[in-house]
Amino acid sequence: MRSFSAIALTIALAMPTMAAIAYPLQAQEATSQMSSGKSQNGKNERFLTVTGRGERAVKTTKARIQLGINVEAKTAIAVQAEVARKANSLVAKLQQLNVEQLQTSSLQLNPKYVYENNRQTQTGFIGQTSVSFVVAIPQAGATIDAAVNAGANQVDQISFIATDVELNAAKQLALQDAVKDAQAQGNSVLSVLGFNAKSIDSIVIGESAIAYPVPQPREAFLAKADASTPILGGEQKVNAAVTLKISY
Repeated sequence: MRSFSAIALTIALAMPTMAAIAYPLQAQEATSQMSSGKSQNGKNERFLTVTGRGERAVKTTKARIQLGINVEAKTAIAVQAEVARKANSLVAKLQQLNVEQLQTSSLQLNPKYVYENNRQTQTGFIGQTSVSFVVAIPQAGATIDAAVNAGANQVDQISFIATDVELNAAKQLALQDAVKDAQAQGNSVLSVLGFNAKSIDSIVIGESAIAYPVPQPREAFLAKADASTPILGGEQKVNAAVTLKISY
């Protein structure tokens, strides 16, 4: 009985050792399969990265205009009163013309100095206020004329814009052009080298940029205000960029 018990105890003690040996073997086998899979998937993978660009032009339909009022007087009270009077008249006229996005852009009151014989002398005050608004381009010239008659004596700036709907549509078309440009570049390079494109590994869309027509200087409008010169809009350009990572 004692001999049998000793043999059984020996076998029982040996079993955990065998199990401990078997587990590392299984784990080692699984790790080898994963490494082998990564090696096979990544073997001979080559990539070409190209950036395509697209551009679309949109006709502008509205003008953003900024008009100013400048007043000089001996006292600050006189200046402020005259600025307020002219500003009220100007705003009332623009509201009557149903302009869009009418708002005050600036309001200033500063002392006026003259320099003579290296001395600075205050001679009065200068007041300034400006408003900005948006109007359809065909009405821009007449609107400026009416604003000048209502009290505006300075045309600060005018720029031309397209509608958000038109700009968004142009953006989508510019993105399509950018994708086609990137694909054409990739195919041209690979064909010369004797390779074929397999698939697109990644796509990166760059920020779209909108180029605004250059604002026309105030001097041009001040010189032409009396002649009621027609205001002619330009085009806005929408640019897009798309980067493709192509496997071959």
